[in-house]
Amino acid sequence: MKPKICLLFAGGTIGMIRNKKTGALEPAQSAFDIVREIPEIQKHLKLDFKMVVNIDSSNMNPAHWTEIAKTIEKLYDKYDGFVVVQGTDTMGYTASALSFALQNLSKPIVFTGSLIPLEEIGSDGRNNLVYACLTATLDIAEVCLAFSNKILRGNRAKKNHESFVAVFHSPNFPALGELGRPTILNEWRKKRRKRTLKCSPNFDPKISLIKLFPGFDPEILDKVIDRGAHGIVLEGFGPGNVPFLEDSIIPQIKRATSENIPVVIASQMERGATNLSSYEAGYYAQKAGAISAQNMTSEATVTKLMWTLAKTRKIAEIKKIFAKDLAGEVS
Repeated sequence: MKPKICLLFAGGTIGMIRNKKTGALEPAQSAFDIVREIPEIQKHLKLDFKMVVNIDSSNMNPAHWTEIAKTIEKLYDKYDGFVVVQGTDTMGYTASALSFALQNLSKPIVFTGSLIPLEEIGSDGRNNLVYACLTATLDIAEVCLAFSNKILRGNRAKKNHESFVAVFHSPNFPALGELGRPTILNEWRKKRRKRTLKCSPNFDPKISLIKLFPGFDPEILDKVIDRGAHGIVLEGFGPGNVPFLEDSIIPQIKRATSENIPVVIASQMERGATNLSSYEAGYYAQKAGAISAQNMTSEATVTKLMWTLAKTRKIAEIKKIFAKDLAGEVS
């Protein structure tokens, strides 16, 4: 019997057409017709289609993540795997968000997309769709990306390049597998077995992501706090260092923490991890109440904080959640 796969369409370049007047790419009116132009996908599996939304991924927001998660939960028992098609620009955020929203998976949820619309000559979308659908039939049980012939953990992936070579990479975690002859699946992937899906699809989007730079004005953080942010992610220098002498932001970290606003410190480095005990510049931040993002991507850090805040606003509980590896996002 052919495996049953559900393809959820959420927009992106793969389903876009070029506006004849402006020359710019914009969402097509019917993505179904474009996707159905690839009959080879259905030779080895039964593929159903469902439109969730048809937008440029720059317009994707947490409400869309919730809608995708709830759709998968509703259809979960009917299919052997899921493919989510969306734009590449925010795919790392959506994949990370779904890894927290849909835990304890027994089957794969595979993201893919393209850099060139399916209707244009030379599109990478055809192969990516085939690879993603095949990945959805494999012995994998987690949220992942299938792009080119690589399979990456969803909450470890970052968009790397606007070209066919290494569009996505996984700087702090090796690939889950590689599609080819033969297809290779690595042992550290999460494998299919009987599990009960846990769906917690809500996110609190009222957070700020701030990249520190030399000369950063601490009053910016005060303004963020004054405007009612529920959480803050700071991208610090090196292993998470922050200014603590002139232009010190330690008072703002203390203030936020005292007002039950978690401050999570990530690193501006793609490779490596936040280690707030490496230097005094990180030590003072930790002492003031900052939480380490460890070696999570910024996409995973942001979505994990949104997901956590939707569950609790208590700093102590948030720290406990951030200390845990929930979906393979940290190691």
